[in-house]
Amino acid sequence: MNRDFEIRQLLGALRSGIMSEAAFEEEMSRLELESTGHGHSMPSSFEAGGRTYGSEREAVLSFLDELHAAQLDSAIGFAKWGAICRTNGLRTGLLIAAERDAYHARVIERRIHELGGELRCAAGVQGGRLIEILANSAISDFEKLSAFTSLIQEPQQAVAPLLGFARALNRDVETKQALRLIAEDELSTATWLHEVCAALAGSQADSINGRTPETPPESAPSLQRTRE
Repeated sequence: MNRDFEIRQLLGALRSGIMSEAAFEEEMSRLELESTGHGHSMPSSFEAGGRTYGSEREAVLSFLDELHAAQLDSAIGFAKWGAICRTNGLRTGLLIAAERDAYHARVIERRIHELGGELRCAAGVQGGRLIEILANSAISDFEKLSAFTSLIQEPQQAVAPLLGFARALNRDVETKQALRLIAEDELSTATWLHEVCAALAGSQADSINGRTPETPPESAPSLQRTRE
């Protein structure tokens, strides 16, 4: 990105009020360092996730834009699933997961505006398909859980891109810390869904075999199908 163009873009964002003064000063300091050549430790290009960007700020805006769309899709999907969920012990957790992803999206949107960026990434085909599946009452809760755990076999897998990008950031401490905290929430949600799926699978296996399930430990989710 041309330096003069980037400065004009930052000034416009500051004057319009969508970028904070602190973020403006941070970005101007970065541009000054790059223009004076101080800092071979801070190259103009930035690499993360196998992609190369013109600057760290450009990478952050692109990454956050895509993450915002994904979090919004998840929030809608979990909320719709929670509204039709028939498994006691699962419903409330889904609504909590929806609220988490919704506030993640709000925080991400605010950070994008602080950096003088705009939301550009719309919901994709994959996100729309996810919402369609989770909102489908003809698909059982167990089938949805099984599909989720098959897609993300390890909870750490779900947060690896977030943590990897956060580690790559050199100057944007605000975004780095935000991504770390969002990753903690996402890890909690993914771990919980795996635990619920395992507990529900055990309950169904006991029913098929005609056995009375043993009393689960207190740490295990308590799941029970409600009557139709």
